[in-house]
Amino acid sequence: MDILTTAVAPIVIVSAAGLLFNGVQAKNLHLSDRIRGLMIEVRNSAMTPDRRQVMAQLAYFDRRMRLSQHALELIYIAIICFVLTSLLLATVLWAASPVLPVVIAAIFVVGVGVLIGALVLEFVEMWLSLQTIKIEMTGLPNGRRDECAKPPSPDSGDR
Repeated sequence: MDILTTAVAPIVIVSAAGLLFNGVQAKNLHLSDRIRGLMIEVRNSAMTPDRRQVMAQLAYFDRRMRLSQHALELIYIAIICFVLTSLLLATVLWAASPVLPVVIAAIFVVGVGVLIGALVLEFVEMWLSLQTIKIEMTGLPNGRRDECAKPPSPDSGDR
């Protein structure tokens, strides 16, 4: 019974990785929608000169999309590792091999390492998202970027 309980433990990690996957995939879909919207703006012959920063944003969005896609791929690999770990832990009941615990531990460690890699990619993507915001805010008229960065004062009535 202890082995079955142990075999279920990686499934909890699979569930957590699945939730992470859903979040990254939703963000990935939003990124692709934003790229499509910017491409419509680029193709529009009436694009105003103050919107020329769209091209710089597209380069960042392309990089962000690729990082997000690689993170999704790594999360898939991590999920496979965790499911395989769980299956191998369940087989310990029938196949008592001295090598099996080492293989199980190695697969689990690979899964954790790959998941950490996916998180690092998502961190880099998140940092790049700040760059696209920075580019967008350079287009503010009369250099009013600093005003947007300040929170409204309590007595200003802006809520």
